[in-house]
Amino acid sequence: MGYRSDVVIAFAFDTKEQIEEVLAIYRMHTFVQQHDLEKLWSVHDWGDCWGLTYSADYVKWYETYEDVQGIEHMLKVVQNFVDARTDVGETYEDGKQEIVQSFHYAYRMFRIGEDDNDIQYDHNGNDGNLEEALYHRMNLRREIVTDF
Repeated sequence: MGYRSDVVIAFAFDTKEQIEEVLAIYRMHTFVQQHDLEKLWSVHDWGDCWGLTYSADYVKWYETYEDVQGIEHMLKVVQNFVDARTDVGETYEDGKQEIVQSFHYAYRMFRIGEDDNDIQYDHNGNDGNLEEALYHRMNLRREIVTDF
């Protein structure tokens, strides 16, 4: 049967158009096409921002698996948009330059393995409001559930 994990990956964006742009590039990746991975992502209108999420329970999550590489490819696609839409703005007297980012996002990921101490967490972003929006929507909690 093998070792299993629960995985949740979420992105927050300012607009639905950003998600559409990201998905247009994402769907071109070979592993995404071969494993039909785009359908595993869900788009959400959260009111204060837009979300793009992936969630799976009890999956084999090995970095060598093509489907896992394809799912994780989403972060690379988003980072490419951020890099392409980052410009150098004004140069100050001390020589420092202003960095202007026009593609705002936030990212969070949790993976919980079968072993009690097997927890992976990652986050990133360039917009505090979007990071906060994800923080309030996605947290890690282990609990004991009983039926007696």
